[in-house]
Amino acid sequence: MLGRRFGATDLRVLRRFIGECSSEIRDMVHEQEPVRDIVLSGKFASIGLYESPSPKDRERADELMDFFGLSGLSDRPFRTLSNGEQQKTIIARALMPEPSLLVLDEPCAGLDLKAREELLDSVQRMGTSPGGPALIYITHHIEEIVPAITHALALRQGRVVAQGTKKEVLTDDVLGRVFGVHIEVQKRDGRLWPVVLR
Repeated sequence: MLGRRFGATDLRVLRRFIGECSSEIRDMVHEQEPVRDIVLSGKFASIGLYESPSPKDRERADELMDFFGLSGLSDRPFRTLSNGEQQKTIIARALMPEPSLLVLDEPCAGLDLKAREELLDSVQRMGTSPGGPALIYITHHIEEIVPAITHALALRQGRVVAQGTKKEVLTDDVLGRVFGVHIEVQKRDGRLWPVVLR
């Protein structure tokens, strides 16, 4: 991974190059901690801010909060944010150390329609930003796969059903095998939408 071989690489070093957004990290964040400190803690891969960030770190955090529309919430405690704002905070935290790879594990889980679309707009912008990280987006909902994502891996019960470009993988046949139902995939505005056929 990232040019390093498992078993021959210190995972603590490798982890510095990988950002992660998951429900586990979201659940570990201290509810009273302000947004700015949560974002800054990503620089140190810690839950909680225990080290002193540099002025450059603070500038990076401000840029990320601005990118995700969180600037006006920087002093607010995490618990007072909406689910969508919390998720954006966790993604900004994951991006703080400028990782080479960003793993988004079901980032839209629990979000309402508006919050989901706002988050997906951010994912699209990240995916098309020059110098941005490579993205791995994990989801059960193909309509969340934004145009910036170019390839797909379809799994069923831990086994690979298909892998390749989105066009090769996200088909009626493949998705029908993955989900165990007859599906028709419809394309609209660069995204795919499944329709279950009765």
